[in-house]
Amino acid sequence: MTRAVTAWAVSLVLLAGGGVLAGCSGSDNASSGDDRTTTANGIEKLPPTEILTKSAAAMATASSVAVSRSSKDDGPEMSLDLVLGTGVGRGTMSLNGTTLMEFRETGGKMYWKTTREGFESIVGPGDASKLLGGRWVVAPVGATDGEVPGPGEFGDKDALLAPLVQEGAKATVKGTGEVNGTPVVFVKTSGSDGTATLAIQTVGEPYVVQVRSDGMVLFDFSDWNAPVNVTAPAGAVSPADLMKEVGPSS
Repeated sequence: MTRAVTAWAVSLVLLAGGGVLAGCSGSDNASSGDDRTTTANGIEKLPPTEILTKSAAAMATASSVAVSRSSKDDGPEMSLDLVLGTGVGRGTMSLNGTTLMEFRETGGKMYWKTTREGFESIVGPGDASKLLGGRWVVAPVGATDGEVPGPGEFGDKDALLAPLVQEGAKATVKGTGEVNGTPVVFVKTSGSDGTATLAIQTVGEPYVVQVRSDGMVLFDFSDWNAPVNVTAPAGAVSPADLMKEVGPSS
C-alpha cells in the first residue's frame, strides 16, 4: 500500500517532467474527517480484516475527500493538497512554498500546469521549463500504465483510496486513540505493497483519517463528502500542440 499510494502522488510530479518525494518525512499535524457525529460505530470491536472491509466500503460510497501531506527532512519541504471526488478533482503540489504543479479534472479531461520556477527547482532551467511553465495542458482521461497511475486517476478519489486496503494483506489492531480530536482505531497492514498503519474513525462512518508508515504521516484525510467544484481552465493546449512547438527532433 505504501509504495502504491506514494507512487500515485509522485506521478503528479512525473507528469510535469520529473521529481521525487524520496527521503521526505511526514508532518505531525493530523486531519480528521468531517463526519463529526459522536455516535460510536463499534468498528474497533471487530476483527482487523473486517474493520478494513467495512472502512473500504464506507469510503467507496463517500462522494469526496480532501487529502493532504506536508513533509520536510533536512532537505526541501514538500506539500500536497488535493480535493477529490469521482472523476472530478483539483489539487496543488508545492516545494518550499513554491507551487510545482496544479491540476484539475472535470468533464472527462485532465488539466495540469507547472510554474516555471517550480519546474526549474526540480529539473533545472531549460527549454522544457520555458515551454511548460505557467501553461495549462489538457488531455483526455487516460488509463493506468503499469504501477504509476496515468492522467485521469489523479482527480478520482477511488484511485487513491483503493490501495489503502490490500486484498490478502495481514492486518493487526494496534489499539485506539485520537487523531486531531477524532477517536480512531489503529490498524497495521502488511502486504506486497508495503506496511502502513491506518487510523480509522470509531464514530460516524469508519473513514480513514490518517495513514502512517515507519512512524511518519504519509497522508491526512478530511472533509469527507464535501462538495467538489472544478472549472476547466481557459486556453489549455494539448500535448500534441506542445510537440509542434518543440518542432521535429534532430
